Amino acid sequence: MIPQRMIDEVRQGTDIVDIVSDYVKLLPSGRHFKALSPFTQEKTPSFIVSPDKQIFKCFSSGKGGNVFTFVMEMEKVTFPEAVELLAKRSGIDVSRFQDKGVQKAEKKQDSRFETLRWAARLFFHTLESEAGSKAYAYLTANRGLEAGTIRRFGLGYAPDSWEHLSNAAARDKIPVDHLTELGLLSRQRQRNTLYDTMRHRVIFPIMTVGGQVAGFGGRTLSDDPETPKYINSPESATFEKSKLLYGMHAAKEEIRRQEAAILVEGYMDVIALHQAGFTNAVASCGTSLTRYQAKILKRYTSRVLFLYDGDNAGRKSMLAGIDILLAEGVTPWVLLLPGGEDPDSFIRNRGKEAFLEEMQSGRQSFQEFQLQCFRDAGMMDSPDQASKAVSTMTKSISLVTDPVQKELYLDELSKKLDISRKTLLKVMASGEPGRSSDPSARQKQQEAPPPPPVHDRPLSVSERTFLEALLESIFYGNEVLAFAASHEEMLNLSNRAAQAIFSHLVTRFRNLDPKDSRGIDIAAEISSIDLPEARDLSLDILFRLPMQEHTLLMPDQIIQHARRCLSHFLIAVKTLVLEPLQQEKQEVLSMLSGTTEKPEEKKLFMRLHELNNKIRSMDQEVSSSINAILES
Repeated sequence: MIPQRMIDEVRQGTDIVDIVSDYVKLLPSGRHFKALSPFTQEKTPSFIVSPDKQIFKCFSSGKGGNVFTFVMEMEKVTFPEAVELLAKRSGIDVSRFQDKGVQKAEKKQDSRFETLRWAARLFFHTLESEAGSKAYAYLTANRGLEAGTIRRFGLGYAPDSWEHLSNAAARDKIPVDHLTELGLLSRQRQRNTLYDTMRHRVIFPIMTVGGQVAGFGGRTLSDDPETPKYINSPESATFEKSKLLYGMHAAKEEIRRQEAAILVEGYMDVIALHQAGFTNAVASCGTSLTRYQAKILKRYTSRVLFLYDGDNAGRKSMLAGIDILLAEGVTPWVLLLPGGEDPDSFIRNRGKEAFLEEMQSGRQSFQEFQLQCFRDAGMMDSPDQASKAVSTMTKSISLVTDPVQKELYLDELSKKLDISRKTLLKVMASGEPGRSSDPSARQKQQEAPPPPPVHDRPLSVSERTFLEALLESIFYGNEVLAFAASHEEMLNLSNRAAQAIFSHLVTRFRNLDPKDSRGIDIAAEISSIDLPEARDLSLDILFRLPMQEHTLLMPDQIIQHARRCLSHFLIAVKTLVLEPLQQEKQEVLSMLSGTTEKPEEKKLFMRLHELNNKIRSMDQEVSSSINAILES
């Protein structure tokens, strides 16, 4: 967990205008800056940055936040990663906020990445040297790669030598233990000697999303049938194949722009597609798609075109991958190339225009692909096998997160199979997670009462006024927040987002270091509010507040603004507290007018008396506080 003081220092040492300018061209617009949205394609600028409040708002996409939020959106990183990126950019030494154990571990990790970069450069230079001439010819003449493509993907060559890498490491003083730990050198147990793991292979550096070398793939140039065609770096602290997508570092911006990704199997498929202009292609590193890889894709897009080999293994992998993508909220499409070709061979043999035409006309919905696979396998020819196929397809539909899409897929399947929606819904319900196959257990589940609904009313005018005064006040000090924290028990907001904002700020205030005179940086707090609706609401309020730049105000002006905020806040508190009491009073009066039973009437009169006392007491307390502030 990142210390709050580190977050505060990074936030205060960073100017959002400066950061955003690295990504878009900002133009002055009154007190703000405007730009074309980096998130959507638009002709009229709707992306606004407020230097006073250190926040941004994109009106075309609805996105907004502070400098951390912006970096998280643009780089698709987590909040801690965004803090670290901004710290490095601002020259802030993050090691001051870490214990020695963490510092040591991170230093070791950095040195591993340095070793991997060194190895990648060595392989690349070897490919361009005389020793790599045959490998270079294989890539250009046999596989049709251009020199620029080879450089762009940093392809290399490991010569047919047992000691090429180890000799270079000794010369460049690279730690041997790093090379063995990363799998670049292997140990011969009987002789207890080290040798190069990659030999006589074209080398494909495998990068992280951020562009760091994490490991390598090697394609053999040997004709020996006993030699594995491809080998990868072994699993290590830097290389977890299931958590990497080959080519993602080069494809992420185009995936975000097109709002779609092409998912293939092999390294050469990615490289061939990029060279042909399809730069939104990535590969699952020769494995079936994993949940972690699907999560990476979801950061950038909600649509993926599966383009694996059309053989049985490829189809099986795509069938499994469909559910993985759906579970992450990504819609999969499928393309089977004719003639059993892969993207690399198809483009070399038929050209990119033919590939584009095939993509546009030959792609199928995931449901069409599933049905085709089951029909090709003969599963739709007998009732027992067809039942299994239908169960599989309804399970996939149940994973669709969008309710409209789910209904449409269900309707489509009903028409294709001539099976009623009612029957399909029953099949889908029986296969949903958490449903038991035991009839008695299912009956108990059906008889169990539904969970109580989440209490969340629309944001009222008084709640919004309350939040506006609270958020604005924090720019001028903690006086209002201190009052709110001391009266938290009597303030219960019915809107969930409003309550989340209030609770978050009160908790932050109570956790403040008493020695810290800087208080809370409200603009920095947005990205650390857990509930997304609460983050959006707080941003909307902050962006619309007509505040003056408080750093330009005189001390007495700051005091005046703080008092105004507190006055508005107390009026909102009075309304919030009195509203439910007044409402309950009306309900009691209504019940009194409708009852004739003496015991019930007596009980209601007692409650009415209690409510009148509460209302009078609260009204006097808040009014006296307001008067004291206005008179001071």
